[in-house]
Amino acid sequence: MNIYPESAPGKRSLRCIAALLLLLLAVSIAEGAGEARTLTLEESIRLAGEHHPSLEEARATLDAQRARLDQVKAGTALTGSLSASTTRNSGADQSYSTSFTVTKLLSDSGKNALERRSQGLAIDTASESQREAILAVRKGVKDAYYTLLLNGLKREQAANAVRTYEKHLEKAKGFYEAGAKAKFDVTKAEVDLSNARIALVSAEASLATARAGLSNAVGIQLGDVEAVSPFLAPRALPDEPLAVEQAMANRPDIRSARLKSESGKLSVAIAAKGNAATVSLSGAANLSGSEWPLDDSFRATVTLSVPVFDGGLTDARVSEARYGAQGADAALRRVEQTVLYDVRSALLSVREAEARIPVAELLVRQAEENLTLAEGRYETGVGNVLEVADAVLAFNSAKVSHYQAQHDYSAALAKLEQSLGGEFE
Repeated sequence: MNIYPESAPGKRSLRCIAALLLLLLAVSIAEGAGEARTLTLEESIRLAGEHHPSLEEARATLDAQRARLDQVKAGTALTGSLSASTTRNSGADQSYSTSFTVTKLLSDSGKNALERRSQGLAIDTASESQREAILAVRKGVKDAYYTLLLNGLKREQAANAVRTYEKHLEKAKGFYEAGAKAKFDVTKAEVDLSNARIALVSAEASLATARAGLSNAVGIQLGDVEAVSPFLAPRALPDEPLAVEQAMANRPDIRSARLKSESGKLSVAIAAKGNAATVSLSGAANLSGSEWPLDDSFRATVTLSVPVFDGGLTDARVSEARYGAQGADAALRRVEQTVLYDVRSALLSVREAEARIPVAELLVRQAEENLTLAEGRYETGVGNVLEVADAVLAFNSAKVSHYQAQHDYSAALAKLEQSLGGEFE
């Protein structure tokens, strides 16, 4: 082990090697990413509508409910059956029998009609669930897209910072070689450049993660894409009463809750039909005998069935349906409260993000002016390297804050649209 302190040239060599390795790592990440293709927000939403599994699941659920309605309708449809048999007993000739029977339910005291209405409500509920899935996917795509756009801008700003520190290092070396500045200025510029390159590597990694997030939100692998649609510009917002009114009318979750509440009331009526009378008509044509030609016969039957007692089963089902209806009504009130909170919260978030944008723009202008002054003071020999480093750091931070404010506003608008159940008027 070397117990002697390392010389200054040795330290400089290690710093140069570390800086070179960081630069090579950043270049390798950029080359590995390849040429990114551009993608607009509208294209992303369209791709999600075509490929996202959640939307396919919602469509399948809706189709299943429609098929269920066909099953309910079949309960009163004409049915037919054909049977044939042969029998051979000891000491007797072999006999044959065949019959064709048709049956039609004439009346079930209105139970099937109620079941059809209930299933129609189930279809409407599934349709609202599908619309809710569409809104959720659109919101997810917008969030992922704006995150990709933000990280792309951050990566660009990190690259600009590297170029700025490279220029500053060249100036520091020139002043040092001319004897105008101390060696400390060169060392500080080298450290700042290394830190900027590390930040660039982190920005590249965040950009790659954002691309993966957009692929997940869309439902297919997009590869290396570049977001080209800009952040949304500030726009007029609806008043809270109007926004709440629109949400109460359009949001799929509250529309679904209303449908479930209505369906709960129908369930009580359906359960009460459990011991209702039914009337059915059946007809049969028979061929039977042991010798050909077989004897034929015809039969028509009208059946009236009136349940006398069922051990309290119907009463128990009615009680269960009533409790279910009460729960559906409570769920509707809960969703109404959620809608009020979501709309108010979304409006506040949009207004807060909008208020930060002009402040962030002013901060960028001030930081840019401060950077220009610091660089001018340094070049004339009045300022020092720490002043320039602080100014560069403040300018980069101001730019990122501006991008973040724009991102937050666009994301808040996307949340507001989802809270209202669609595009706000």
